[in-house]
Amino acid sequence: MKLLTRLLVFCRYTVLNRQLREIKRSVFELPVTAQRAVGNLVMSEIEAATKTPVPHLYGSSSTDVHQPWGDGATLAFTRARSRVPQLRLRGLALWLAIVYQETNDSPHASMQSLHREALGLMGLLKGTYGKPIAEAASATA
Repeated sequence: MKLLTRLLVFCRYTVLNRQLREIKRSVFELPVTAQRAVGNLVMSEIEAATKTPVPHLYGSSSTDVHQPWGDGATLAFTRARSRVPQLRLRGLALWLAIVYQETNDSPHASMQSLHREALGLMGLLKGTYGKPIAEAASATA
């Protein structure tokens, strides 16, 4: 059973890590005002998720409490890739909030590293952590 759990966690980590790279790329392409708006949206989404009975299933179409994760991150990722700017910003914020909730207090090291990366990106969006986004984008390019 432990092997199956580790395999499932690894698969989930792989999907979320790939999505995180694309989310970061999308965030770095945004103007600073839009980045700050996404930072505020993320905080409001996290607050809304904590008020639900099962925070890690926030934004999911299914609400089976026994699932370790839902399809909310995939739905939010689809929105984040939209051509409509408002939908894209909401998708970015929703994805970050869902991944924050899914990886929060995870016993798995890979999920903990994703949680730290999501927190770092949220700090950059709010302007309270690290280099300004424009400098970080030019450093990674």
